[in-house]
Amino acid sequence: MNPKQKNALIKIFAISGTVMLWAPILFMFITAIFGSIARKTLLFDYLMLAEMFPIVALGLVLLIFTTLLTRTFRKWFGWGSVSALVALVAGNLVAVASGLASGTASESGGYFMIVIVSIVVFNILVVALAILAIMLLRRIFQKKQEPTPEA
Repeated sequence: MNPKQKNALIKIFAISGTVMLWAPILFMFITAIFGSIARKTLLFDYLMLAEMFPIVALGLVLLIFTTLLTRTFRKWFGWGSVSALVALVAGNLVAVASGLASGTASESGGYFMIVIVSIVVFNILVVALAILAIMLLRRIFQKKQEPTPEA
């Protein structure tokens, strides 16, 4: 692959991955605003990022490929993605094991708090990775300074 094709691929992956991370976040806030106005009470679906996990995961995969190609923010995206996945899987495992997922256990107590905290941690990590994706885009599209000739 020549450098021009590699550069184009990097930009396509970076833009697509960033859009895929920000779309569920913005959709969560847009539905909260319109739902709150329609019902005249505060409605906010904090589970939406977990529900849209396939989109978030695809965006993270594209951004990880971008960071591997550019050698920028590799550890941040790698560890952030793993941490988000661990938080989501841990919350789901606790929900299934405790009976919260099937509805046999009541929505209170320590297990419920663990599940809620894991989802909130997942949401915070996804938002942090989305902000990092903007920083990655800025770095990719930054104009390179040409060296000034000495007189």
